[in-house]
Parts: sequence; C-alpha cells; structure tokens
Amino acid sequence: MNIVFKNPPTPNRRGPSPETQGIIVALKARPGEWALVKEDVSAAAGTAWKKRDGFQVKVSSIGKPEGKWDIYARWVGEAK
Repeated sequence: MNIVFKNPPTPNRRGPSPETQGIIVALKARPGEWALVKEDVSAAAGTAWKKRDGFQVKVSSIGKPEGKWDIYARWVGEAK
C-alpha cells in the first residue's frame, strides 16, 4: 500500500446562500419575533441554523412526516 502525505483540499466557504441572506435580513429587521424559516427539512438543516451567532433557533417535528422538521428562528443580537 502506498501512502501519500498531503494536506486535504480547502473547503470552498462562500457564506450564506442568497435565500439564507434574505432570511437573515428579514429576521434582523424584526428582532425578537419568531419566524418559520424552513419547512419539511432534515434535522441537519436545523443544526446549521443553530450555529449562527445572534439567532435563537427551535426545531419542531410536530405534525410532520418522520424525519422532517420545521425550523423557527429569531434574531436576538450578537454576543458581546
């Protein structure tokens, strides 16, 4: 077996999609107010939103098919 030592490729980090950017702008315009931002998505999508600074996020599977979730988010402000 041959082993090649090299660094892995650098991920292409381009930031939020235009759709997500629009959601972020809308939430910041109405701080503290909950909004349904995604419907019928995987739990992984909720995890991605939870990683965003300044947002509080809740996910719900109530009334959803198995494995599908709704994501609710609100802007609470940047951490100080």
